[in-house]
Amino acid sequence: MQLAHRAGARVIATCRAESDKQIASRAGADEVLLTGENLAERIRALAPDGVHHIVEVAFGANIKTDTAILAQGGSIATYATNTPMPETPVWQLVFVNARLFFVGSDDVPEEAKIDASRALNHALEAGWSGLDIGESVPLEQIARAHELVEHPEIPGRVIVAIA
Repeated sequence: MQLAHRAGARVIATCRAESDKQIASRAGADEVLLTGENLAERIRALAPDGVHHIVEVAFGANIKTDTAILAQGGSIATYATNTPMPETPVWQLVFVNARLFFVGSDDVPEEAKIDASRALNHALEAGWSGLDIGESVPLEQIARAHELVEHPEIPGRVIVAIA
């Protein structure tokens, strides 16, 4: 959200809990909606022509809503799913000429990683304070870092520190 907002996008975020709304707003969301009843209609009220780019963390759980709100020629980039074989509304995606991107961090081309690093450095040099860091964990406690990601105790990113 922070990077999209910084790049000039209007960011509509969704979250499952009221307590997460402030985190999303602080991260740069222009609008924050709780998931639940009539989510697609509520998003369409904010973006009548549809959403141009969706970053999806639960592809299987949200693909029907994503399809309902996607703009013509829009894209969905996903890096996670709640089910390994989600049912996908192919025809609806075809009719809006959707683009699907499956993003695996290990598979991102080296040049793209270098470009992203340069863009992040440029943003930091321009005064961006960076992502919220909740906790820094030494490499020796990597299992603890995974637990904190799965069950956060405080908001923010979990950083693994390599000495």
